[in-house]
Amino acid sequence: MTPEILFQRCQDLIGSEAEEVEQLDGDSLIGFFQSFRPDGAAVNGLFDGISCATDLHHRLQNLYTAAGDDRRPQGGRDAYFVIRKPEPLDPALAEELACRWLEGICELAESVSEPLLGQILQPTPKVRVLEGIPPKHPKNESEKSQLLIAIQKNSAELVEKIDAGPLVPLLRPAYYFIACDAMLRDYLMWPFYAEETGLTDPLEAYFELWRHGVKYRIFGETQIDLYLPWQLD
Repeated sequence: MTPEILFQRCQDLIGSEAEEVEQLDGDSLIGFFQSFRPDGAAVNGLFDGISCATDLHHRLQNLYTAAGDDRRPQGGRDAYFVIRKPEPLDPALAEELACRWLEGICELAESVSEPLLGQILQPTPKVRVLEGIPPKHPKNESEKSQLLIAIQKNSAELVEKIDAGPLVPLLRPAYYFIACDAMLRDYLMWPFYAEETGLTDPLEAYFELWRHGVKYRIFGETQIDLYLPWQLD
């Protein structure tokens, strides 16, 4: 499938007029997936003709199921996919998932010959599991730890080193703005990268944390804090 054909399918689904080929721009698809909430049924068939279509559709269905309705309790609609009613998650399993997520990042870094990121993540940072509303990360880059920069920025750039074909750059903005989360983006788009890297699913554990409403915070070089939503006994 060409980018032009896929772009036209997207335009048809949201009822927009076709654009000229020269005007193909992934940014014009920002908000695309939000148009089909809550169940995403209309997206089925979007990737038909692509070898990894089944896996792409499966991941999107998991996304829509996890986020559910986009209507806010106070009225209005969510601009992004937000987990408002997460399933409870055992703290021990949350810690295990975090370790698997970090291992996945290391595997991905190794597959694209980016050893520095793997070195920053070795030894594996300690994972502390907490509950409640997480504090904010520092905004000033000079106040961020190298571990935070590695997770937030460097790991998000790894997939750009993978030649996964011409459809990926077109779709990347739409996927990123699902939740302004590069890790979630790369999990949902992983079928495009799988064949080139030979890796099965390095970010599956991250998706499991995300769908349970877990947030990570990093304020030092050796520890990652996971914040689980308040869970009533």
